[in-house]
Amino acid sequence: MNTERKNWIGPTRRTAIAGGLAAGLMPRVARAADKMRIVSSQKGFWDTTLILFGQQKGIFADHKLDLDIIWSDGGSDIQQAVITGSTDFGVAPGILGALSAFEKRAPIAVTNAAMTGSSDLFWYVRAESPIRSLADCNGKTIAFSRPGASTELIASTLIDHAGVKAKLVGTGGPGATLTQVMSGQIDVGWSAPTVGLAEERAGKLRIIARGNDAPGLAAQTVRVGMTNSRFLAERSELLARLSKGMQQTIDWAYDGDEALQMYAELNRVDIATARQARDTNYPKAALALAPIGNIELSIAQAVRDKRLSKPLTPDQIKAFTANVGRFLA
Repeated sequence: MNTERKNWIGPTRRTAIAGGLAAGLMPRVARAADKMRIVSSQKGFWDTTLILFGQQKGIFADHKLDLDIIWSDGGSDIQQAVITGSTDFGVAPGILGALSAFEKRAPIAVTNAAMTGSSDLFWYVRAESPIRSLADCNGKTIAFSRPGASTELIASTLIDHAGVKAKLVGTGGPGATLTQVMSGQIDVGWSAPTVGLAEERAGKLRIIARGNDAPGLAAQTVRVGMTNSRFLAERSELLARLSKGMQQTIDWAYDGDEALQMYAELNRVDIATARQARDTNYPKAALALAPIGNIELSIAQAVRDKRLSKPLTPDQIKAFTANVGRFLA
């Protein structure tokens, strides 16, 4: 007896195929955004607050990231939060602190440059002060924000360049520093736009030094981006999305006035003042996420300031910078 075998689709298989076709026609469910804990510094500064503006614009949401941003006075505050793992990424801690943590084998990894040059920072005195320049600062107190912050590195370099012996004092953020200067507790204060500009225009204070005054500082990366080593190993895909979002935010912030308007409103200044602060003190090139500029100078300064016990070897420098730019490709 001849038996013809035919292709047969039973009810169970027929149902499965139909369901699969229907699923293919249905819209895909959007992937939920991944949360990242971010610590930045000095809320209101153009460079360190761009990440907030990018979040408000929706740029990081486009990269499926939901950023929980907290604020600090910078330097060691950011670094400690990253080391303990209480935050996933630190925006713009100083490179001196990063080098010191690296030598001590702290669980940190540098992922990007955050600020190259020091065009944003300035040092000032009260208008009636006899101090005309840093050369007049023998025995005087000069402010920086927090240990390991870029303000410490730059102030120390400026003092050395001036050839004076002055006492560096950590005074916190620019608002607290301004109060200490105006009340006579500190001789020389530090700041960055827009804090202190109104007082300068009103003749209440005088700027006596700017961050790029010392040789080599204009090409030196003074602040970096930092993550925890464990987070890097386990969640590198989030860092890749974060890096792309940061680059997109920088491009957007210099391509029009929307971010400038946010900056002006946050600092309660007019758009012209905001534009002057951005274009004069924060040129776009200074915010390039790679490479780390003039790291040899940073290492020499770290050794001088006892942040490093000795200069890093070429292999150590390679390890320190191994992840810089990695997530921008």
